[in-house]
Amino acid sequence: MQSLNRREQMQAILAVIGLLLVGFALFYGGSAATVALISAVGTFWLAFGNPSTATTPQALLERVSNVVAHELDRAESWLCAQVGAEKKGDRTIVGVAFNFMLVMAVVLPADLLFQHMTRGENSLLLYQKFLTWFVWVIESAFGIEVTIGGSNGTLLRYEEIIDLEIVSTCTGLHETLFLGLLILCFRGVKPLVRVRWAAYAAMFIFFENALRIITAYPLIMKYGFATWDKVHYFWWQTGQYALIMALFVLWVLTIGGRS
Repeated sequence: MQSLNRREQMQAILAVIGLLLVGFALFYGGSAATVALISAVGTFWLAFGNPSTATTPQALLERVSNVVAHELDRAESWLCAQVGAEKKGDRTIVGVAFNFMLVMAVVLPADLLFQHMTRGENSLLLYQKFLTWFVWVIESAFGIEVTIGGSNGTLLRYEEIIDLEIVSTCTGLHETLFLGLLILCFRGVKPLVRVRWAAYAAMFIFFENALRIITAYPLIMKYGFATWDKVHYFWWQTGQYALIMALFVLWVLTIGGRS
C-alpha cells in the first residue's frame, strides 16, 4: 500500500483544521464563531476546491482509511505472530480483541478530553441556544406556555412549572461523540458507511435528547417534580449509556458484521 503523497497529506491536514474550526465555533459562539466558520469554509475550499487537485472529501477519506487500515493490518499480523495465533479461529479472536482495543484507545481519551473541555455550564453556548430554540418551537406548537429567557438565551421559562436551563451537559453532544467514535473507529467497515451511520447516530441522539427535555413538562405537571427528577436521573445517568452500548452492539451485529 502506497503511503499518502504530499498533496494528500496537506489536504488531510487542512480538512482536520477545518473540522477543528467548526468545533471552535460550537464552543464559543458569538462573533468568534462567525470568524471560525468563515475560516473553516476557506480551509475546506483550500483542501477540496482547487480544480487541479480533483480530489473529493470522499476520495480522500477512502485513501486515508485504506492507508491506516493497511498499517493496522500489519500491526494485527505482528500481534498474532507474538502470541502464536496461527489457526484461523485464534487469529479471529486476536483480531476481535485488537479491534475493540483500538476503539477504546481512541474513544476513551477523546471522551475524557471532551468532558474536560466542556466542563463549563456554557461551554457549548451556540449549540445550547439552538437546542433551547428547538425545544421552544416544539413545545409552543403543542400549546405549552413557554418563553426563552436568561442572559445567554438558554433558559426555558414556563408559566406553570419551574424554569429549565439548557447547560452544556444537557446538549447530548458528549453522548453523540461517544457513540459516533465507537462507530467511526470500528474496523472492517467501509469508511463512508461508518461516516453515514455516525451521522445517523448523531441525529438519533439529538432527537432522543430533545425528547428527554420536552417530556419534562408533562411529567412534572402530572407526577410532580420529585418523580420527574428520579426519571431524569435514571434516563440520563444510567439509561443513556445502556442505550448507547445497546445501539453500538446492534450496529456491530448487523451493519458491522455484514460488511
